[in-house]
Amino acid sequence: MNFKAILIACLIISVGQLSMGLVFPSLPWIAKDFEVSHEQVQILISVYLLGFGPSQFIYGPVSDAIGRKKVLLLGLVIAMLGLLMIIFLSHSFTGMVLGRFLQGLGTGCCAVLARASTRDSFSGAELPVAMSYIAMAASITPLIAPVIGGFINFHFGWTMVFISLLGYLSLVWAIVALRFQETLDEPSALPSPKKMLLQYRELLSSRYFISFASIGWLNFSLMITTISLMPFIMQDQIGMTSDKYAMWALIPALGMLAGTSICNRVRPLIGSKKLLLCTPVLHVAAALWLFLCPVEPLYLMLGQLLMILGNSIALPCVQAMVMQPYKKQAGAAAAMSGGGQMVVSSIVSMVLLHLGVSQAWHLSLIIIVFAVITLINVIRGFATQEALQSI
Repeated sequence: MNFKAILIACLIISVGQLSMGLVFPSLPWIAKDFEVSHEQVQILISVYLLGFGPSQFIYGPVSDAIGRKKVLLLGLVIAMLGLLMIIFLSHSFTGMVLGRFLQGLGTGCCAVLARASTRDSFSGAELPVAMSYIAMAASITPLIAPVIGGFINFHFGWTMVFISLLGYLSLVWAIVALRFQETLDEPSALPSPKKMLLQYRELLSSRYFISFASIGWLNFSLMITTISLMPFIMQDQIGMTSDKYAMWALIPALGMLAGTSICNRVRPLIGSKKLLLCTPVLHVAAALWLFLCPVEPLYLMLGQLLMILGNSIALPCVQAMVMQPYKKQAGAAAAMSGGGQMVVSSIVSMVLLHLGVSQAWHLSLIIIVFAVITLINVIRGFATQEALQSI
């Protein structure tokens, strides 16, 4: 296997997730500095996702036509411009919101093209393995990012979080410019908006695609909702500082590492279906734990650990399943999968905040609902002809 290509793809996909997760521990401090409510400051996450998600629907088909590298370099430049706006307008909450939207608009290219370039480079038995590494990077980054962000925020302030992101994006841009090899074999004319819509309509009308893609969407939404809510529970309700929270956040991060390792080792032995059925079981266990446990750091993190373990088993599996049949439409399939994931995450997080989700037991009820939906989609997806052919 070409591990250099996998490593670069992991680096690329980490950009979008790091840009989100690094900011979470700073939200309570940003809220205090601008004298806005916790609900209002969450718009810095929601507006990022609204730029990050829909932009992928453009990047995917365009990269199918003109190539992955050009689109990557352009998107990263847009993201860096957004970060510069945040840094220089850090005295204005409105300016930060606009900068976050522009940042999301640019980094949307990373989620699409990391997956699409991997689909270009690998096939057969190698593809699920390669995609599992990409999913691992995409899943672990949002969990490790709050640890790093908490330390930066505590020691240097929240402005330095965005300066650090700008430095990271600049490094990734240089690596892509110098080391990334174009993976698209045959460039073509840019697709018309009508053709793009037809491609997405075809994907959304596929029971196979929508079943496995929605498992990824809901599991990622659950993970983002949890890591967005936990800083407020730990820092405001328990009275913990952001650097201490960062240390506690390592516990669920270990769950992600364990889950992706289990996925890579166990999936070839028992198959994707049996492994995916473990996710709702783990989520029900996590929900019961969070509903009954005391509001104390260790108990909360152990509940999140169980939930993340289920997420980390599901995400690599469904990413490989989603991309497997779409060699010629890798960009569009990756865009629909990744873009839908971000749009659904944004909508779910805003709806739950509007409903007043602020306690651990609230979260447990949401986990139960998502576990039931995941179970239905696993059964539904594996009953399709495409899944039966891939088994």
